[in-house]
Amino acid sequence: MTDEKRGGDYVYEALLDAGVDLLVGIPGTQTLPLDRTVVERDEMDYVMARHETAIPHVAWGYYESGGGVAATLTVPGPGDTNAMHGLKNAYDDCVPVFHVSADVNPEDRGKSPIHEIEADTFDNVVKENVTVESGLELPADMARGIEAAFEPPTGPVRFGVPSRILDESFHAPAAEVSPERTTWDADADIDAATALLADAERPVVYVGGGARRSPGGVEAIRGLVEDLDAPVAVSYKGKGVFPEDDPRFLGVTGSHIPPGAKRVLDRADVVLALGTNFDGITTANWSLPMGDRLIHVTLDPESVDVAYEADVAVLADVADAVESIRDGLEGADGWDGGTLASAVREEYREALDALGLFDDGHPLNTPGVLDAVRTATPDDAVVTTDVGGFRLWSKQVFEAYDPETYVTAGSWGGMGVGLPAAIGAAFANPEKPVVCLTGDGGLMMCIHELHTAAEYDLNVTVVVSNNADYGIISKSPKIDEYTEGHQFTWNSPEFVTVAEGFGCRGTHVESLDDLRDAVTDAVGRDGPDLIDVPVETDEPSAPEAAAYESTVELL
Repeated sequence: MTDEKRGGDYVYEALLDAGVDLLVGIPGTQTLPLDRTVVERDEMDYVMARHETAIPHVAWGYYESGGGVAATLTVPGPGDTNAMHGLKNAYDDCVPVFHVSADVNPEDRGKSPIHEIEADTFDNVVKENVTVESGLELPADMARGIEAAFEPPTGPVRFGVPSRILDESFHAPAAEVSPERTTWDADADIDAATALLADAERPVVYVGGGARRSPGGVEAIRGLVEDLDAPVAVSYKGKGVFPEDDPRFLGVTGSHIPPGAKRVLDRADVVLALGTNFDGITTANWSLPMGDRLIHVTLDPESVDVAYEADVAVLADVADAVESIRDGLEGADGWDGGTLASAVREEYREALDALGLFDDGHPLNTPGVLDAVRTATPDDAVVTTDVGGFRLWSKQVFEAYDPETYVTAGSWGGMGVGLPAAIGAAFANPEKPVVCLTGDGGLMMCIHELHTAAEYDLNVTVVVSNNADYGIISKSPKIDEYTEGHQFTWNSPEFVTVAEGFGCRGTHVESLDDLRDAVTDAVGRDGPDLIDVPVETDEPSAPEAAAYESTVELL
């Protein structure tokens, strides 16, 4: 037939129609039919990573920093399973990613061809796992998966497209898919929430990741906080939705929350929780108080009354719910959120300062390092974080002002994400500097991607808090249950030498002044930099430093 196309073209055009302009992958024998299409056509950029584990992290960072949805491509079996870490991270963070696996051919299944793995292996790490059985069904299968990825709550989709189908030419009819959509009549619950807030004397707003996903959520929340003059706490994924230079900002929830912020949440008569599922990480395993009465706004009915029992549950998009509440809110007169939250933050800063954690000297402490990097980093730069003990400090010490300029993982909490995310952010924001905050442990799980940054000459600055330790484990309260003072330490590699070997610039600093200068120089020039900063191995952890008694006056 005259309108025959290769399967790779069907996939490529479906991704283009979905708004994809970036494909991240590593070529393999099975992927070559789609790789060929990408090379032959120029509507989509192709980024070749150095390990499949990094591939979905690059796509995740691209989306989180404002670049839109990216596609990823791996061989089946080892490629797919390596990518599972990043797909699950994207799933938990509600980030849409179109993951294409150049799958085993249907006629070979069960015969042990190379890289064969059962398709249902991936059911629990993606929102939808689409297995293509024939070329005739390919457009409909692609349309079904793409609709699923975009339907709130958004998430990643895996397309298992057999390599033979990618390579063959055939005619397949176009398809439109109408997904099942559920909407709730939330008017009565909105009225109940509005009444609670109107009468509240001590309201607190708690911002979760759903606010980050909600179109217009940032503006709506900032307006509501202004109306209520309420202090604001945020979850890991809510960080950046509310600007941390606003005096009403209390802190990030978790085991490391400032004690004063925890007291405020405990004393609150109404907590308005926006777009959160109250995961274990951000609630310190559900020990965090949530006030006398709780309003829970979410699009996920399965999260209601699971971790905390809600007095009012509003099943709605965050921005829609907040705007409706604002329309009905009259005469709210609570406590002085700015004065209260500022006192909490000042007390926390003084507690860290009393421990010498902002002091100069060698080795440095993580709070001082993060404070210096924040000072030297432009406010509009994109900052990504890896996972580890340093990240807990970054939640409280490193200010964020906009959700697209602070990229961090949520409840999945897997290491090795920071540098790949920075690469994705650099492709999404070529005009901005990108700074990756990482520990040495996390970096060594993705250090190969320094070569990717160098190959594409990306404006990425990697700041390594180097304490020669898996500090998140060594400083865990559980460590003494199993060992006596053991630390999982090592002799750190020469990160500067490694970076230079990959084609990046490398700098070693030992003072805060030198660190500020190094960051200023790095973000002001083109190409990738790595800055190695020795950090005190025995410094207290962020939860340990937050173990003081707060004396902030709450009334």
